Parts: sequence; C-alpha cells; structure tokens
Amino acid sequence: MTFYQSVLDLRERHFAEYAAPFGLVRSRTVGNAGGQVRIAMHGALLRRGDWAPTVPDPEHIAFSTRDVFAAARRARARGLEILPITDNYYDDLDARLAPDPRLLGALRELNILYDRDEHGEFYHFCTGILGSRLFFEVVQRVGGYRGDGAVNAPVRMAAHRQARYGNG
Repeated sequence: MTFYQSVLDLRERHFAEYAAPFGLVRSRTVGNAGGQVRIAMHGALLRRGDWAPTVPDPEHIAFSTRDVFAAARRARARGLEILPITDNYYDDLDARLAPDPRLLGALRELNILYDRDEHGEFYHFCTGILGSRLFFEVVQRVGGYRGDGAVNAPVRMAAHRQARYGNG
C-alpha cells in the first residue's frame, strides 16, 4: 500500500474478503480521489484445488462504458463469448434488491451482473477466460457508486470455473 500512496497518490477505496470456489480471497482496491483510476488487487488467503487467481500476471482488465447493455449486445453480435451467469443469481438478485422486472430481464438476457449502494448502481459483464487466465470485464457506474462489484466476485469466479471445468 505504501507504494500506491506515496508514488502514485492512490488511496484505499475498498476492502473485502469473500469465499471463492477455490478458497478465501482478499480484495483491495486503490484509486485516485476522483475515482477515474482504480486498481484492484486480489489474493487467495486460503487455497484449495489447482485453479486460483494467485498468478504473477494480470487476471483481468476492466474497461468502463457509458452503456453496458449496448456494449454487451455489440460484443455478442461480434461473437465475443460473454460469461454465462446462472439463473439462480438473478433469482437471488430479485430477492435481495428487487430491481425493476424489465431491468432484471435485461440483466439476465445479457449475463450482466448488478450491484448498488446508497450512492448509485454498478453493472458489469465479463468474457470467458482467454488463454489460461486472462478475461476482460466491462463496467458501468451510474451515479456515485463507490464499490467495485465485490459482492458479485464469487458468482463470477464460480461461473468461470463452471465454464472451464463443467460440473466436475
């Protein structure tokens, strides 16, 4: 953290620990004061199995958009594999946050993950794994959403594992 603070003038913006399909993950996000620059760092604290995000190269690169729905439609039309998200995620999302049914339908149709806080909303979708570990994420922040969608990280990790290994 000292490097990010003293050299890049980035401050801790978010900290979380969550269960993943392969163990416990710690996530820390640093960013500039305006929120235009964000760097997320993840590390497996407890690891089991042979697939975990503790690799020396970047695991994913995120791009921001002003319209995540249009970006997902364009990506799909051009043949980009969008990570499939299970229906039970959207059932749970409906129970937890009760989004407008039309919004929930669009999220489900396009495999877009969703979160919100008292400041705004966060939408994001991911590609499948490219090569051995890399995937891309497309994000949209609406209003002053301050998080980084960490609540959806276990869902995304499970979906990547499912896409890569199936049920086995």
